[in-house]
Order: sequence, then structure tokens, then C-alpha cells
Amino acid sequence: MNKAVKIKWSSVVDARPNVQSPRVRFSRNFSEKYLEGSKRVLDIGCGIGTYTYFIDRYDCIGIDFDINPLKTAKRYCSNSEFIVASVLNLPFKDEIFDVVFMWEVIEYIESEREKNAIQEIHRTLMPAAKFLLSAPNNHFIYNIVDPDHFFLHRQRHFDIKKLIKIITETGFSIKHHTIRGGWKTIIATNIFYFHKHILHKKGGKIQSFLDKKSEEELNSKVKGITNIFIVAQKIKY
Repeated sequence: MNKAVKIKWSSVVDARPNVQSPRVRFSRNFSEKYLEGSKRVLDIGCGIGTYTYFIDRYDCIGIDFDINPLKTAKRYCSNSEFIVASVLNLPFKDEIFDVVFMWEVIEYIESEREKNAIQEIHRTLMPAAKFLLSAPNNHFIYNIVDPDHFFLHRQRHFDIKKLIKIITETGFSIKHHTIRGGWKTIIATNIFYFHKHILHKKGGKIQSFLDKKSEEELNSKVKGITNIFIVAQKIKY
């Protein structure tokens, strides 16, 4: 069993929510219609509040097990509430959320405990409520060129059929799923990592150009290889 991974946050690059992130901007568009009419929203593994920033409101709660990024999130998402907590033990009552998001988090959870996390999410969701998540895709090209996976061994890549199986076995039905992102997204992501972890600074104009190309690719509806996006609905008995 692989241990849970704690993300390393940069005081320079992660000083504020990264609202230009192509994947996060796609996540916002992907989730927009599911936020309509929702009352209570939970953003799991919110980090510095990059996704939370787009939906910042009084009925939104973000959690992370590291308090440091949450301080940044609160500074820029003043309407939302932030709590230090683990998805494996959510500090909430049963059936209180209308929507739960978990963007690029499941790959950092201890392997073989993914179902435990999804069970906790199921417990806190209202009947027929939605659960949206994303995860790195298990594709031979992406497995090699993703440094977090191939070199650092910090995150796992998922086979979409196996991930869907875990979700449906936990009391959800799948409403929509897609795989997005190709070479433009791979290049933009790797340049971002290079600036963050090697140069310890933001990418500037080059990064902005690559991010724009990546965002266009993610929104193109062409089947990709890098990121899985899933909409699940809690089965109402």
C-alpha cells in the first residue's frame, strides 16, 4: 500500500490561487451546471483555494489536511469556510451536502483506501446529490512524461473503468465521464513543474501562452489521454 502524499507548496508560485490553471478552469466549466440550485458545497483537497476561488460563497466549505495552504485560500476566498480535515474522516453529519468536488486528489490518497474516501463522500451527500472528481489517466504516454508519476512516484494514474467500478460499488451511478488533455496539456504542465520546482518562480509569458493552448485543448471535446473527469450521482433508495 502506497502512503498518502503531502503536496509541497511554494511560497512564490502558490502565494495565491492559480486561477489560470487550464485544468482548474476546465473543472469550473465542467461543474458549472451542477452548482445551479445547490445550497451546501464541499471542495475536498482544496489546497490554496484555486477551484474554491471560482465559487467563493458562504455555503462553500474547503478542506485540506495541511493548514498552510488553507491560510492562503482563506485570504483570497473570504466567503468560504476552510477546515483542516481528511477525506477519510470527514467531520460532517450525514447527508448535508448538495455537491462534493474532489479535483486531482484521489491519486494522493493511500492506495487501496480510495473506496474508504468515496464512502465518506457518499455518507455526507444528500440523496441524489452529485459527486464530481478528476484524476490522472493511466495512459502509457502520460505515464512516462508525467514527472510526478514516472520520476517522483508521488501520484498514481487511474484506469477509468477501474475508477468507475470503485465509485459505482459505493452507491453511485455515473452520469458523465470524459478523458481530456493531450500533448499541449502535457507540455504546459511540465513547464509549470519546471518553473515551480527547479527555478522556483512563476512561468511568465511562456507559461501563459502554453496554458492558453492547453485550455483550448481541454475544451475541444477531443478524447484525451491526461485527465479523467467524472460526474457521479448518489443513488436514492
